[in-house]
Amino acid sequence: MAVHPIVRILMGQQAAQFADLRGAQASASVPISERLLNEIIQQSLPGSVPVRELHVAPRAGDKFVFRARVGTSPLIPALSVTAHIDRQPDLPASPVLVLRLEMGALMSLAGPALRFFDALPRGIKVDRDRVHVDLARLLADRGLASYLEFLQTLEVHTVEGAVVIDLRASIPRQ
Repeated sequence: MAVHPIVRILMGQQAAQFADLRGAQASASVPISERLLNEIIQQSLPGSVPVRELHVAPRAGDKFVFRARVGTSPLIPALSVTAHIDRQPDLPASPVLVLRLEMGALMSLAGPALRFFDALPRGIKVDRDRVHVDLARLLADRGLASYLEFLQTLEVHTVEGAVVIDLRASIPRQ
């Protein structure tokens, strides 16, 4: 498939560190549907993750419901975990989104089932009831780290059926 001329121009600007767009500023609120979110997640999960099914459902109020089937046995029931956004990224010092798992007493019983978290992509780690999503690591592993330097703020919120990413970015005047 041929590359559109506008895309070719933007790729050239990217290679030149957006020299002809210096001083540009942008703010955006980007809703990502549940369907698209799950497509992105499925494409990003390494094959080594022992999960047969994984579905993330954004809920109103900065919450997610994660539903997963771990392992290959049909006897193992699906695990459902609710998490809410505990801490937003603080750019550039700490580009980490933190989610808090809400499992209560189930946490101790589900420990072995949660081992699949150990096989998540680099940049996502679980520490007890917290999931740390290191945006810098995730972007770096996908060759997109250079875009992080343009972001001043990034917040992740949820509404029923969608994740909403609010961001502010600029290209320095230098």
